[in-house]
Amino acid sequence: MPPALEIYHVPPEGRGAGRFVARLEAVGASGPDEDGEPSDEVYVAYELDSLKRIVLFHTWTPSALRGKGLAARVCEEAFAWAEANDVRVVPECSYVSDTFLAKRKDLERLVDR
Repeated sequence: MPPALEIYHVPPEGRGAGRFVARLEAVGASGPDEDGEPSDEVYVAYELDSLKRIVLFHTWTPSALRGKGLAARVCEEAFAWAEANDVRVVPECSYVSDTFLAKRKDLERLVDR
């Protein structure tokens, strides 16, 4: 069973991306990994487009924690936010479009391709 996660929303600032993030303090190491990605966070990044849709374009999970359902949990939070805010979702990230939505067909009603 995946660890309990507190997922928080970081809205976009200026031209920057927004994110739905879970910080994993139990991982031990913090700071960026060799690719510049955080070693202690799972997140899905998004932008709001000109049609007021949430475009999910990048999902990240540290390699040691992949396969535990953590990325799905932050994606679920992004979809819940979209539904609560009456916003359509554009799944540009291959994890979201190919893996997450394949398992969560019930969320297709929120998708705008």
